[in-house]
Amino acid sequence: MNEKAFLPVPENIFVNVLKRLEKNEKSFNDDVVSVRKWMETQLHLPEILDSRCISNFLISNKFCVENAKEKIDMYYTIRSKLHDVYGQINPKLAHMKELMDLVYLVPYPKKLDNIYEIAFFKVRSTTFLDKLEPYNILRHVINIQEVRLRENVLSGDVFVIDCEGLPLSFAVKITPTLVFKSLIMIYEKVFSCCLKDVYIVNLPSFGKAVLAMVKKIIKPKLFERIHICSDINEVKTKIPANMLPKDFGGEGPSCEDLQEMVKLKFMEKQELFDRLDKIRVDERIRPEKLRDDEILGFHGNFKKLDID
Repeated sequence: MNEKAFLPVPENIFVNVLKRLEKNEKSFNDDVVSVRKWMETQLHLPEILDSRCISNFLISNKFCVENAKEKIDMYYTIRSKLHDVYGQINPKLAHMKELMDLVYLVPYPKKLDNIYEIAFFKVRSTTFLDKLEPYNILRHVINIQEVRLRENVLSGDVFVIDCEGLPLSFAVKITPTLVFKSLIMIYEKVFSCCLKDVYIVNLPSFGKAVLAMVKKIIKPKLFERIHICSDINEVKTKIPANMLPKDFGGEGPSCEDLQEMVKLKFMEKQELFDRLDKIRVDERIRPEKLRDDEILGFHGNFKKLDID
C-alpha cells in the first residue's frame, strides 16, 4: 500500500507559523539540530526523533528549545506512567475498532486559515452506545496525534463536537481523573498544541455538569475558548462551509469518508503503532530526576492547565 500524507500540508504553512511566532528559518533549523544533538546525549530515551517530529515539538512549544526537550522526554516517559491509557491504545485492538463503529472522530484534510487543524466528533450509531468509553476516545485522539506528529505540522487545533445522541451513561464515565489525564497530562505535558477554539453543538443538560468539572481544572483563558452553540448554523458563522463535512452542513467530505481515511492511515502505520507499544524510557540511566514526576504520580492537588 502506498503511503499518502494523512492531512495535506499547505506549502506556506512553515512561513505562516514562523511569521506568527516571530521566528526566522535559519534559527528554526538551528534549533532542530540543537534538539537532535541533545537527544543523542539522552541515553535513557529509546530513539532519536526525525527532523519533522522535532520540528513539531518546537512549533507546539513556540520554539522554546528547553520546553521542547521536556515534552520530548515526557512523550516517551508517559507511556509507562499512564499504562491505563497507553497499555491498550493500539488501533488494531478490538475495542479501538469498535470505537469507530460508534462515533466519528476525524480530522479535516484542510487547515483553517492555513494554520489550524479542525477535528470533528459526532455519534455514528446509537446501537450499543452504552459501550462508548471516554478512555477509548482519548486513545483514538492520541493515535491520530501520533500520525500528525510525523506527517503534519502541529500549528494549532480547533474542535467541533456534536453531542447529539450521547447518553447519560457516557457522561458519568467522564471523571476528574480522566479529564486531568487527557487535558493536563497528555495535551499539555506532551503535545502542547495551541488550542484555538472548541465549538460544542447539541449540548445535553448533563453536559453542563461535565463543563463545570472542566472549568475547575483548566485556566479561565482556556475555558473561554469553549463555545456552546445553539445549532450548526452558529458554527458556520465561525468556520466556512468548505471547511465543514457534509454531516455538519458543509461542502466537504462526509464524516464516513473521513473515517475511512483514518482507518486506512492507521493500517499503513501499523508497524509504527506496534513499535510504540514496546518503546520505553530506561529510568535506570536517566541523567537527572524527572521534573514532572510528582504530577505523574498524582501527588497533591490538580494543577490548572495553561495552553496558549
